[in-house]
This record gives sequence, structure tokens and C-alpha cells, in this order.
Amino acid sequence: MIRQIEDIAIIGGGIGGLASAILFARRGCTVTVYEQADGPGPVGAGFLLQPPGQAVLKHLGVLDDILLDAVPIFGLESKTTSGYKILDLDYRRLGGIARHGLGVQRRTIYQALYERANALDNVRFRWGGAVSHCASHADGVVVDTEGERGTHDFCVLASGSNSGLGASLFSNRVHHQYAWGCVWSTIDLPYGFSPDLLHQRCHRADRMMGILPVLKYEGGYKAALYWSVKIANVEDAGDAEYAAIKQQIIDFWPEAASSIEPLAKDDFIAAMYRDVWTPRPFRERLIMIGDACHATSPQLGQGCTMALLDAYCLAQCFDSNDSIEIALNRWWRLRKRQLRYVRQLSRFLTPLYQSDHALFGAFRNTIVAPFGKLPGFYRLQLKTLASEVFLEAPDRTR
Repeated sequence: MIRQIEDIAIIGGGIGGLASAILFARRGCTVTVYEQADGPGPVGAGFLLQPPGQAVLKHLGVLDDILLDAVPIFGLESKTTSGYKILDLDYRRLGGIARHGLGVQRRTIYQALYERANALDNVRFRWGGAVSHCASHADGVVVDTEGERGTHDFCVLASGSNSGLGASLFSNRVHHQYAWGCVWSTIDLPYGFSPDLLHQRCHRADRMMGILPVLKYEGGYKAALYWSVKIANVEDAGDAEYAAIKQQIIDFWPEAASSIEPLAKDDFIAAMYRDVWTPRPFRERLIMIGDACHATSPQLGQGCTMALLDAYCLAQCFDSNDSIEIALNRWWRLRKRQLRYVRQLSRFLTPLYQSDHALFGAFRNTIVAPFGKLPGFYRLQLKTLASEVFLEAPDRTR
């Protein structure tokens, strides 16, 4: 471990922040996690966790606990309402060591990571106080909350895509909110839906729905339901508006109606999508990771995996006698190509699935989908889904 680093601040107690806390605490550091929430608890829906993210969780010692509830996902099937197949990706066609995605609820991963971090004597949590100011200098970092000031040797900023601190500390940070997002809910997996697939249905570019199995239990499976919407249309929506949304969803995918019918307004949560990019996300003794640094629309299902890889690579890069500057530059060399690739591809794909332009949907169906079925492009899509494009291991830089 770099000699100048003994005390670390982590701002943001989400998945990336908790993973960082565990990794640095294992290396003997004292870790303080600053979280504005009043207590532990996850925020967000279920998602598809890719094989490299699973590997990081295994390294952290929590994967076995997560596997008790998570659902192995072997493919992604995306069709139009007319039955035309846009995507049919199968992890088993990757070759080599068998691997698959994991449909998992965010709270499942969060709880496993939080319990592991909270059990470590050298990790402490500061709840209920938003960080108002953070300043990095050559010899340390100052973190201010309401009425309190902490001084640390290093700081990991993992405060999410809407991070005000990220915007204030990095003036060149790109932050753009998409007009489209989704409403999501948790439902029983509809009868006849395979529990090992991410199911997706589209109509033109303005309607998209996904059903992802995320929890297995004795009686069956729970699934995350995603319905594409313009955020402006749901910001102040009430009971009547959500009743209309529910009916739209049922009409769009009648085979899932029995699972959707019980839902009420409070069962839906609106989610915004953002495009965030920071060209060089570190300075002196501070680094920004996860969605605070590089959020995307979740078309590729990469957010959680990217945050875990950020945390893992950062801790590995600090296992040396090099300077902080060298370690941070090494981390960026490892991460920037994959992160840039995911971001640019997400920006390209998002309007093809979420926009008002009918031509985008036609372009997706007549140009992008047929090219994706060619062997070379199919393999690229599959490796992209599995987070293996531009995936680099820290030891390659040594």
C-alpha cells in the first residue's frame, strides 16, 4: 500500500463506495464512509450483473451470499411487438470458461456489501450529513459536513450520477439528463416467461418494456419490470396517471397482465437516466468513481459492474510503493478505454430505443439488427454485454 495513505474518506455509501471501503480496509487503512442518508438502505431497481462484476464480489467474499437470491441469466431476447427479433444474445456462445449474467435486486448486493463493511473494525459510517465541501491538497483532503470537519489522506468520491460535489470539483465534467427514463416495479415473473432470460419488447423507438428475473424464492421468481417513459410525463403524476400507465403496460404486453394488474401507484418508481463523463476524474488526493464519474443510460446493463471494477482496480493500483499520482494515472489507463467505449455505445443506442423519432426505430430494425447477426458483430455484442471489451487487469501494467 502507498505509504502516504493510511486514512481514507469515501463519499457515498452505494455499491461502489462500499466495495472501496472493504478493499481499502483490508489493506490496513482507516476508512470513513460519508453517506447523506439517515441509515443503511439501497436505492434503485434490479439489474443485470455481468461476469467481471461477479468476480469482484467473489474477491470481496460476498458472492456466495448473493447467489442465494440472485437468478442466473443466460441470454437477452429483444423483440418488436410484431415478433421481429432485434437481439438474441446467449452468454453460452462466448467460449472458454462458462459464464452468465446475474439478475439481482440492488438491495441484495447492497446488504451483502454493507454487512461485510460494517463488520470491519477499521470502517466507520457517518450517516445523515450531506458533505457540503471537499477540498484536496498535496498533503491531504478536507471533508466538511454539517458542523463537522474531517481530515484524511485520500478521498474516493462515489456519490452517484447527480453528484453536486463532482460538478464543483471537476469543471470539465459532462452532465446531461436524458429526456427519457423509465418507471420500474417488482412483479411476479409472468407465467410462461423463462427465468434465465432478460425479456425485452419494443415498438418503434418510443415504447420499450423489459422484464428481468431478479429474485428466486421457494414459490417462484420475482422480476424487475421496466417501462420506458418521458420523465416530464411522470414527474408530478398522480393515481390516475399511474393507472393509465399500468393499462398501457398491460395493453403492450398482455401475456404479463396477471403480474402487472395488482400494481398500484406506490409500486412504481421513476428513474432518470444521465450521460456523465469526466475526462480526467482525479486530482491531488481525490478520485471520482462509478456513476459520479461516468454514468450512462442503462441500455447496456453495465452500471454496477463498472462501479465494482473501478473500486477493484483502484485498490489494486495502490498496492505499490509508487506515488499517488502514478497510481491514479495507472488506474485511468486501465479504466478509460472500457468506460469510454460503454459511454459512446450507450449514447448511440439510447435514441434507437427511447425517442420520438420513428426513423430511429426503423434504422435499428433494418440496419443495426441485421448487422448484429453477422458472426463478427454478434460476438462483439455478446462481449459487450458481458463487459469484456477493453477489460484490463491491473497486473498487466506492472
